[in-house]
Amino acid sequence: MDHFMPIIYWHDRKGLLSVDLHHETRNGKYRLATASVQKEVRVRVWEFEFEMGLDPKTQENKPQLTVGFLANLVFHNHAINQVKFSPSKEHELLASGDCEGRITIWKLSDQPVPPPQDEMPSNKENWIRYKVLNHNSDVNALCWDPSGTQLASVSNDHTLAVHDALTGKRLFVASNFRSPNGVCWDPSGKYIATMSPDRKMDLIDAVRGARLKHFSSALLPSMTIPSANGDLHLETKIHKLFHDDQLFSFQRALGFSPNGEFIAAPCAHLELGSSDLYGTYFFRREDLGVKEAPYTFYPAPRPTFLVKFSPVTFSLLPSTKENHLGLPYRLLWIALNKDAIYFYDSQHSYPVAVVDNIHLNALTDASFSHDGRVLVVSSLEGFCSFVKINLTQWGEVMTEIVPVCGSPNLIEEKKQKKRKSTVAVVIEKEKEKEEDAAKSPMRKPSETPKVSTPKAAGTPLTKFFKKENNTESPTPPVKKRIQLVTLDN
Repeated sequence: MDHFMPIIYWHDRKGLLSVDLHHETRNGKYRLATASVQKEVRVRVWEFEFEMGLDPKTQENKPQLTVGFLANLVFHNHAINQVKFSPSKEHELLASGDCEGRITIWKLSDQPVPPPQDEMPSNKENWIRYKVLNHNSDVNALCWDPSGTQLASVSNDHTLAVHDALTGKRLFVASNFRSPNGVCWDPSGKYIATMSPDRKMDLIDAVRGARLKHFSSALLPSMTIPSANGDLHLETKIHKLFHDDQLFSFQRALGFSPNGEFIAAPCAHLELGSSDLYGTYFFRREDLGVKEAPYTFYPAPRPTFLVKFSPVTFSLLPSTKENHLGLPYRLLWIALNKDAIYFYDSQHSYPVAVVDNIHLNALTDASFSHDGRVLVVSSLEGFCSFVKINLTQWGEVMTEIVPVCGSPNLIEEKKQKKRKSTVAVVIEKEKEKEEDAAKSPMRKPSETPKVSTPKAAGTPLTKFFKKENNTESPTPPVKKRIQLVTLDN
């Protein structure tokens, strides 16, 4: 792996909050979107490539990074928390969410680029404002569905919202979250997973918006976990799984594996007496409907807040008998804490590579390129780091991957009940009365009084009311039950 950090003031020396790489290259160049905390808020789009050149220090022929400016997108009035390119190849869309509760959908246009309105260089790409969506508070995280036409967003208004990005229509809103700041979409399109500072991970039906399950605590078995400060002993009891809201992080970026077999959840925190154990959990898809406990745990020296999977999968290493996740192929992913990048693969239970001490301030976000050859990491220092990955050093790349597990039966289809006719309901009630009478011989079924109704449709209703007393029709004497009898002396 090679590390590059170009001295570029991406957003006028302001801290960067989010980076995202486009799903394809154009003319051999990658495209990158960045967002920051700067006062005059913009989304900026860049392009970069690696060219072979002579290293002035070592005088060796090595890849050199070149970065070019593409577009400056102006609309937001507050800090932009996250930007995400749509994975759709048909629709060139980019989403950005800010601290005002506004989400902007940008669309790449073929129209001529308008002239610049400030000292920035003229745009080379024309990104127009396509749709504007809203929350009632800060938009903390965004994610696209696998087709790239629906957008999920979580906000400090305690909701998860899903919109159709092409029409701007809100499809559903799920509420009663506590300021969720992490969201990801299942590659098969069935689920949406969220994380919140209230130490919970929720699983949502991606079609109806119903909350299917939440994960906050679980019964963990007794084990010994090695750490830098010595072995830590885990007792068999119910443990809270995630870090509380005291964790300093702008997001809790969980993620599904490329084929959806696992959900990787950062911010793992186990309180073991006077010691704290941090890391990342992996929840197996086929276990989601059976248990709340994670399938495996990857320790880390500091709390992790982001997990990103490489879109590239590899063949199993023949030299290693261990296969920690039990998959017939090997996954590659990173776990990010504020100081370092930890590289993992699915055959090992420990990091296979670590990149640290690359920035003076906290790391904030990371993104893999579509071919898995580049990792870009942003920081509050205001600079981006580029990690160039040599795939041949990691193993043989697999081109076709078949998922190895199915989905649990968490989503039940609603069956419509057949409506019974009024006659059928009356007959059922009569049968119930007869059955009750048969069970209890002392109880007689009450007779229903018969009510006569007029047969003629045109008969006035006043005919069936009691007439008032008048002289022509005197009221007949009322018969008394007891009559007074006079006795003669």
